Amino acid sequence: MRLVLAVAAWTVVSTFPQGKLYRQEREGSDVVALRAEGTLRAPAWAVREVLLHAFESDRLSPYLAHRKVLHVEGCRPGGTDLPGCRKVWVYERYEPPLMSPRDYAFRMEVAVDDVDDGGDFDLRWTLDESHGAPPEGATHMKRNTGGWEISPAGKEESRFTYRIDIDPGGSVASWIVNMANKSQVPSVIAAVEELAREKALARARPEAPK
Repeated sequence: MRLVLAVAAWTVVSTFPQGKLYRQEREGSDVVALRAEGTLRAPAWAVREVLLHAFESDRLSPYLAHRKVLHVEGCRPGGTDLPGCRKVWVYERYEPPLMSPRDYAFRMEVAVDDVDDGGDFDLRWTLDESHGAPPEGATHMKRNTGGWEISPAGKEESRFTYRIDIDPGGSVASWIVNMANKSQVPSVIAAVEELAREKALARARPEAPK
């Protein structure tokens, strides 16, 4: 007898200037997974640079209070973190307002990077304590999995898919988590687009004569 596993469908929950946001129910959890797809008005190389340095941006990593690299693999000579390494294990602690601190150890991997040859860029992450568990003193996140897939769409635009599946843990009600995640995704995408456009404009701006 063949068993058929039912997989919850992705349903559209909203649209925003760069694309559409979808949600998917998760078995055994009231916190939903989210996926966004659309187009960024910025070249793929600039989007890649923004994503690889996201932890340095207050707009993309708000309330990041502490970050420590635990382990790295696939590094270029001298590489100790992104973007110099293809795979990094990191500990991060966040201190958002109106909520107790959250932390987690995770693995982030550059799975594909062919942008310089006109191809795609694929960045993924998931919780991973194989190189160190979070210390006591904060609420540990129960789930944090996601990724970005970027494809060139001409010289000045990029197609994107952004996925997140996050449960911050603690006593926060699932409907609050879902509402916060739903509102955050379009904001993050808009910030990535704006920062990438700034990088593209900076590269295109002619240097002042010396």
